[in-house]
Amino acid sequence: MATNEGPTIEVKLFVDKEKKKVLFAGSEKEFVDVLFSFLTMPLGTIVRLLGKQSQMGCLDEVYKSVEDLSTGFFQTKACKGMLLAPLNAAYSHCSRLKINVDDTKVRAVYVCKDADCCAHLDNAFSSVPDTVCKCGEVMQSVGQSSQNDGSAASGDSEDGVFVKGCLKFIITDDFQVAPASTSLMLSLFEKFGVRDPIDLDKEVVNLSLDETNNLLKRSLTSKQPFTGYYFDVPTPPEDTILDTLPPNLHEQANKAEQKFDDVKIKVLQAKKIPLSFH
Repeated sequence: MATNEGPTIEVKLFVDKEKKKVLFAGSEKEFVDVLFSFLTMPLGTIVRLLGKQSQMGCLDEVYKSVEDLSTGFFQTKACKGMLLAPLNAAYSHCSRLKINVDDTKVRAVYVCKDADCCAHLDNAFSSVPDTVCKCGEVMQSVGQSSQNDGSAASGDSEDGVFVKGCLKFIITDDFQVAPASTSLMLSLFEKFGVRDPIDLDKEVVNLSLDETNNLLKRSLTSKQPFTGYYFDVPTPPEDTILDTLPPNLHEQANKAEQKFDDVKIKVLQAKKIPLSFH
């Protein structure tokens, strides 16, 4: 299933083909590290990686709105940039993953180009290009961050990136992760009504970057991402859009401000008259 380009991660799927369901998967630390790395990614990064088709509620439309608005509507050009390509706080860890889903580029360090600026006394810097210093000057790059560049592959160490040791793991179809054990497997067989494990198909798949992205998207919209991936089940369609803004909305807004004539409004107030009975 995987392509020949780029690294892949081996995962063993336990499949009930009669029911068309992946019961669970077995893997080593590399896949679990990648799976856990999903939690480190900013929402804006996930929307971008999935081509603005993440189907995470309305966030795809929020991202498109930031793209469409001109930089004049933002405090600075850097504000728009940091919204469209937010930083991953765990970048130095994720860069060591065998498959790093977050392709956000390594950020440089930016400081005020005015050598006399008081910001230098506070060691002020930014990781976003086009950031404006408090003195009003645009900051300039002085090189890349001194954080660990993650050049060492996770496979070179006994420990993983987020997990420790060389344990094997079991991952259920809804991505619950637990250390592999015979008792856990027997419990899962019982849960799914498997009388004889030999009846299950054991499929070894090598997940590429594209297929890992596929699992990421399915994990946002389905409780059965492994099953959907293995049987190539289409992801659920987005809700029908009832109210759609005109495609040239931003162009119209940027051409000229709308002007309104003065309007006089006369307000009438009705007083409540108490009723009396004799």
